[in-house]
Amino acid sequence: LIVVGEGPYYGEMQQELSGTQTVFTGYLTGEDLAAVYASCDLFLFPSTTDTFGNVVLEAQASGIPVIVSDVGGPQENVIPGETGLVVKATEGNLTRAVMELVSDPRHLREMGRSARRYVESRAFSDAFLATWEMYGAA
Repeated sequence: LIVVGEGPYYGEMQQELSGTQTVFTGYLTGEDLAAVYASCDLFLFPSTTDTFGNVVLEAQASGIPVIVSDVGGPQENVIPGETGLVVKATEGNLTRAVMELVSDPRHLREMGRSARRYVESRAFSDAFLATWEMYGAA
């Protein structure tokens, strides 16, 4: 398990996962972040408060499937069952989703390829313009 970034539960996670094969990188950018994405089999983003989840698109652009919460904006960046999974953000559901994906390496790779193709068709400028038009219509 690789935990990238820092947040309010960083210290608690380090304590809970001490003695496991977990690497805590802290905040990463650029080539360091790209290297982590390239080294992963899947990406778990359980946030229930994020409004967009740019990291979800970054992970998919790196060719890895994602698992996200069914609450908040990141779920809008996933095609469930094709580019990743959208699940209720509870420990049991997240664990089951991870186990489901890693238990079928062929399906995991197919989802990664689909994720990459999906992100290639998306652009931040398009998302911005759609939001701008939505506010203009209101």
